[in-house]
Amino acid sequence: MDIIIFLYNVALLLLYGVAMFYSFIVFRLKKYPFCLYLTILFLFYIFDNTVIYMTEFLHDFSVEYDASFMTVPAFKTVIVIVTSYCLLRANNLIFRKSLSTTDHAVIILLSLWDLFVPLLPDSALMVWLYYLPYQLFTLYLSTVGLLTIKKDKKITEEIPFLKHYKKILLCTLLFSFFIVIEDTIVIFNFDVYKTLTVRINNRSITEDILSIIYAVFFIYHLSKELQGYTPVQAPALEEPPYNTETTIPMEHGHFYQFIKTYNLTTREQDILKYLLDGKSTQEISDILYISLGTVKTHVHNIYQKTNVTKKGQLMELYKDLPEDK
Repeated sequence: MDIIIFLYNVALLLLYGVAMFYSFIVFRLKKYPFCLYLTILFLFYIFDNTVIYMTEFLHDFSVEYDASFMTVPAFKTVIVIVTSYCLLRANNLIFRKSLSTTDHAVIILLSLWDLFVPLLPDSALMVWLYYLPYQLFTLYLSTVGLLTIKKDKKITEEIPFLKHYKKILLCTLLFSFFIVIEDTIVIFNFDVYKTLTVRINNRSITEDILSIIYAVFFIYHLSKELQGYTPVQAPALEEPPYNTETTIPMEHGHFYQFIKTYNLTTREQDILKYLLDGKSTQEISDILYISLGTVKTHVHNIYQKTNVTKKGQLMELYKDLPEDK
């Protein structure tokens, strides 16, 4: 059994390490701000799991840690506050919005709660109350995200990544309830809170599962971001921006006629919209959450289909397309 627990912990640490690595690399290369907070999130998952592993294998450490938890749970409080803030910031950056007054209030209340709840008399109830706000926080985070997607039908078109990210929000919503149920069962039935004996099961299986889902999800999607990162060697794409402050109005009929005339694919149509709006290839990459190399490949294909070599020529071609063509 000890071997299984050891291998499980090693696997978790490796998974978090890989997720942290991909998050950091994408942040450095692509400059996605949310990846910085993911990097910190998975780093603190590693810290937390390392300490939990030590409580499972080192008896003296476990006794000391459990005793300190009942008086001043400083380490766990730091883990909770930092991971909560990273989840909130990463989530808001994915939605491309800043922290609201409500978001700030939620983080402050969560922090104050976890700082003052340990002042209550030592008991199973105190421990349960200590952990509860974090699950209420994840419930709040996932609910607000899902409602935003539901109310704003166009947001998934503006931010295609949200179509995938919605699955993470649903998992977070469900596991918020599962974790509370597990905590309730374990804290009130298996943990020991006596005057001379304190024995706490510090690992939450449902919480591990949720963090594993996070890690696998972001490893998969961030690794796709790194595929084809090297820019396509197409000299025609390297010309100075074509009057990027000027945009071309896109009438639905005229745009449809243009894409039909030149047989553009769905993704090429997405790219074309932003090109006509004066966006650079880097801006399009950031908006669509695809690599710069992928954007340049699509732009190169659009140039070939329309028989142009520069963005300026593409703009003129679009404006001059006869209505009866």
